[in-house]
Amino acid sequence: MDKKLRGDALLNVLARDPIIEDNARLETLFMDFVAEATLGQSRYPGNLQLLTSGITDRAVRLGLLCSARDMDDVDWIVLTHPGSIIWPVAVSIGVEKNLTLKKLFDAAAYGYRTGATIANFFGKSHRAKWHATSTSGAFAATTTASIALGLTVEQHINALHICAANIGGSPQAGFERRGAPQTNRGAAISLGIASAHGALLGAPNVEDIWDGPRGLIEMFFVEAENTELLNGVDAAQLRLIDTNGFTHSAVVAAEKILKKNSGTINSITVVLPVSVQAVLDGSRGGPWWNPAHAVAALFESEDPTKLTTSTKFLSLTSLEYADIPIGSGRVRVSTDSGFYEEFVEMAPEEIIWRQKKWNEAKITDSNEAYKRCSSFPLAALR
Repeated sequence: MDKKLRGDALLNVLARDPIIEDNARLETLFMDFVAEATLGQSRYPGNLQLLTSGITDRAVRLGLLCSARDMDDVDWIVLTHPGSIIWPVAVSIGVEKNLTLKKLFDAAAYGYRTGATIANFFGKSHRAKWHATSTSGAFAATTTASIALGLTVEQHINALHICAANIGGSPQAGFERRGAPQTNRGAAISLGIASAHGALLGAPNVEDIWDGPRGLIEMFFVEAENTELLNGVDAAQLRLIDTNGFTHSAVVAAEKILKKNSGTINSITVVLPVSVQAVLDGSRGGPWWNPAHAVAALFESEDPTKLTTSTKFLSLTSLEYADIPIGSGRVRVSTDSGFYEEFVEMAPEEIIWRQKKWNEAKITDSNEAYKRCSSFPLAALR
């Protein structure tokens, strides 16, 4: 089967095949989304009432707030941030249409599956040239909106075609490390909602979106090899540690050493994947993007959720890169009582860290969290 046929078949499957939902995990992802949006409000001090006039306005606002602290969820398999796109769409349609929380979870489950599957189908070549959170996220937003709005299968497929003809998103947004990926998320949200609404109205769409010099395969470096359905929900991980996601495992490794060591520290070496060196060289973006700062701050605060100051240990900390899996981290510490080394492949979601975040946002249950999204500021229902 050629790439075009694989692409068409995949979109059909995504629109037609039922999904098995993990409602407990969806509830966790949803509550974390509302917590992040609530805590992210402080990063946008403008008039919170401006974007409340409809589905798209509310969704864009929620997407910007949720991603403001760079602690929205992450899929380490396909390297995207799905939740800050999917949940704003589901919630905004839910608020407008008075949908149940169960219907929200249905729409989000399909959105997570579409986003992860499309990102995997597009592949590494695509990810090297485009911001995959934006491109796959637009498809995820389209599916989420299609399910929440009750589109037919045929309308859903048409909506995905409308979306496909309009995707974009520069990876430069991430490399500048100034927060611009938030805006990319907002654009993906808007496109997804517009695509679903267009299909609902019967708007025309491009039928052959894959082939030729103007098709997705050539323009977007789509590999189109892996058509495996990924549910996306299983792979979505919360970000609970007070630094960029690429550094989380190194912080956890450092915490393991901290619990063992009682001697004076002479040196700290942080080892991260060579694949993230271009982003995490400590040259731009401030302390948030400096792995050496994060690990040094951990030894100072002894709290992975509070990595604000690193004055005591930063001068002792160096940064190296090695051929280890993305998302992993290694830390080596030399002390006057011995040498310690720890490797962590994937940072865990410690309940105590999650509860600390949710308590700060005053998130107690999913129904209360849903109600909170019906007005701005989100903290109004505290």
